[in-house]
Amino acid sequence: MELISTTLSSIKRHRIQFSISWVICLVALFILTSLGMLKLVLHQLDSSNQIQLFTNKEVTQLQQYFSDRLFISAIGLFALLLLFFGIKIHWQKKSASSVKQLIYSTGLELFLVLLFASTCLILLFTLFEPIYESILQSFYHQGLNQFKELPNFVLSNGTSGIAYSIRSSLSFELSSTTLLDLFFCSLLKAVSYVILCLCLSILCFRLLNFISRRKNTR
Repeated sequence: MELISTTLSSIKRHRIQFSISWVICLVALFILTSLGMLKLVLHQLDSSNQIQLFTNKEVTQLQQYFSDRLFISAIGLFALLLLFFGIKIHWQKKSASSVKQLIYSTGLELFLVLLFASTCLILLFTLFEPIYESILQSFYHQGLNQFKELPNFVLSNGTSGIAYSIRSSLSFELSSTTLLDLFFCSLLKAVSYVILCLCLSILCFRLLNFISRRKNTR
């Protein structure tokens, strides 16, 4: 209870800092969820019974393209979390009763930020799904732009038949229900990763605090 009370008091005293953390977390979740969602979308398009829009090599290249950006974003987010922990502990070390409590309080505060940001992202997706799909479509087209000789259309029957556009809307290729399932699946993975990063950050700073205390007692 004392930890919760301390965390809530810290949030009230540093509302602007909490708001900035929330915005950063919301953007980070959006990026991680969108990139993860695009990987799942490509898998769905590749395994669907409809006309195959891409060859196996092109699907692999596209998935690697989004995987690389997902990996860079994930590493960047972890580095940002460590930086946030370091700055907050440095600023509030003198006013806190103990560094140990400050570390756990910071972790709990970031967990609340994550919970709030996740809820907001779900509401944004639910209320503004067409806008989210258009942004997702933009990311998707950026991945397609890496192919210089990619045709604009694929014919369903060799040189004849129905022409399927490579750059057609994702909502045309996949149902709204499927996109919703992919969104929640990607969001769950993104949230799980952020929680893992939070736990690792707490462990890192607890270890640093332990080492520092041992040096001071010598």
